[in-house]
Amino acid sequence: MKTFNSWLRAFAALLLVSGAAGCKVEFPDNAAYTCAVEADCGGDGYLCTALPNGGPKYCCLPEPDEKCNGVDDDCDGAVDELEAACFSGAANLRNVGACRDGQSVCTREGTVACVGDVLPAGERCNSVDDDCDGQVDEDFDRMTDPFNCGTCGTACTAQQNCVEGQCQKRTELDCGNGIDDNRDGPADCADRDDCDNQACGAGCTCQNGKKTETGCGNGVDDDDDRSIDCADRDDCDDQSCGAGCVCDQGRKAESLCTPDSADEDGDGQLNCNDTDCERRECGPGLACRGINCVEGACGNGNDDDTDGQTDCADVDCGGQSCGMGCTCLASAKTESDCTDRLDNDGDDKIDCLDPDCASQRCVAGEVNAVCISEKCAEQNCRDVTDNDGDGQMDCADRDDCDYVTVASNGATVTVMCTQGAAKEVQCSNGQDDDGNGAIDCQTGNADANCVSGECGRGCSFQNCTRRETLCSDGRDNDGNNGLDCADSDCNNQSCGTGCVCNGGARRETICSDGVDNDGTNGIDCADSDCNNQSCGTGCVCNGTTRKETVCDDLVDNDGNNGQDCADTADCPNNTACTRMVGSNRVPGVCQAGSCT
Repeated sequence: MKTFNSWLRAFAALLLVSGAAGCKVEFPDNAAYTCAVEADCGGDGYLCTALPNGGPKYCCLPEPDEKCNGVDDDCDGAVDELEAACFSGAANLRNVGACRDGQSVCTREGTVACVGDVLPAGERCNSVDDDCDGQVDEDFDRMTDPFNCGTCGTACTAQQNCVEGQCQKRTELDCGNGIDDNRDGPADCADRDDCDNQACGAGCTCQNGKKTETGCGNGVDDDDDRSIDCADRDDCDDQSCGAGCVCDQGRKAESLCTPDSADEDGDGQLNCNDTDCERRECGPGLACRGINCVEGACGNGNDDDTDGQTDCADVDCGGQSCGMGCTCLASAKTESDCTDRLDNDGDDKIDCLDPDCASQRCVAGEVNAVCISEKCAEQNCRDVTDNDGDGQMDCADRDDCDYVTVASNGATVTVMCTQGAAKEVQCSNGQDDDGNGAIDCQTGNADANCVSGECGRGCSFQNCTRRETLCSDGRDNDGNNGLDCADSDCNNQSCGTGCVCNGGARRETICSDGVDNDGTNGIDCADSDCNNQSCGTGCVCNGTTRKETVCDDLVDNDGNNGQDCADTADCPNNTACTRMVGSNRVPGVCQAGSCT
């Protein structure tokens, strides 16, 4: 391993002292360790991870989950990037109708916020389930609704009723005088044919055969039900109770929060000081955050609160929307919708190609498709669904599902995706685990995969016996408790570039690349494996040193600053050499360190 330089060492030491959750490694001398590959970190669950913002790689022990603490807890090179989708409304409304999940983000206060979720709204006649109750336009009877008669948006005149989806002239014209004006039996609101959706007095409208309060801020019990204004929840919830006031769960709530407005809900609190105003507009491009009116439009390119910071560069915008599918995180625009095929944050990277989308959902409404390694990947390989929409389903999606478990018995995997199909990998239990009619290595009825197939990454079957085939990944692929070269299956097999397994140990085979290929802390000729082996053109390892073997090529082959005859130890007197005469090479012999 190689340690960081001094400034990075100091930084890493500070992380250790502060108890950073993502890097609880007790390094010697309190120094963090750089790494090139996972093996450099010594196992025990440590990962070789890049520091955030493209810093050098270092050994990091991951925590199970990312937290809002300014630390890369899960060792993926990013800080405080929460992966969970979220919904701030009622759980039973999630992903119903127009309601959509948002993205969990960390706020500057270290708490978790949900941004970008679509919450239920008042139902409109528009063929959309606006209130997310599983029904579309259910509040509108197009057979009787004078404003949506027959079809949404078709309005009858004041002298007409909507009857069976057609606008027809009505006969009872006064629906609040207590008189059956047209002498058809029912009077006023009870006369539904004529009075439904018609005024029954000031602040009163006939709905479904009864009086309904519509004047929710006049202090009068307009529908005579003994509940006044906002207290009349059946009629007034979510309705206006006056300018800058809306009824919210039976009470008045401030909805106009600009500095020139008054205490519209009469609770003694004005504008941003009123908790009703949280996140509401308090001026052009401004919104209430706590008791302050700050940057609220975080994607319009303006410094709306004139504090010298614009949009996501303004700390007020942390965790806030910077436009469709865009969220401000760490003072920068971040892609938050990875399903819409749009470059929402303007970095010229779309959906999974944007690092912001790592581990995020990449198909709208599909929890089993997430961005992995810059592509939309299948996450459920046994649900008979093409989750990622690439035309390949389950095990047939080899890029995503190869070696993924399909069935198991407790901790034992019985069926796994291999070579594009679900195949048996438990070949010693006497069971037909994959349901293909063949059982293990049973004579006359053997499962082909158990006889000669794959049992996972780096594992193959030979007559139902599991064999290690990948000897450089630090994993016991065949499950016999022997890792890589320690597994006899790996003898004489490659353990990586310039490395071969030899009798249970790693052996260096490339002695000229400046790399400790077998991890024994001996590089090239310094590794005893390299004795008498080539260390490059015109060079051989001699003991633990490099020895020149070609003395007539005008090259310092062993790198000891002695070229040809000048390397007197390796090219002694009378050794054949070459010297330059003018532009010609002339043969000679070494004498006293020169070619003569």
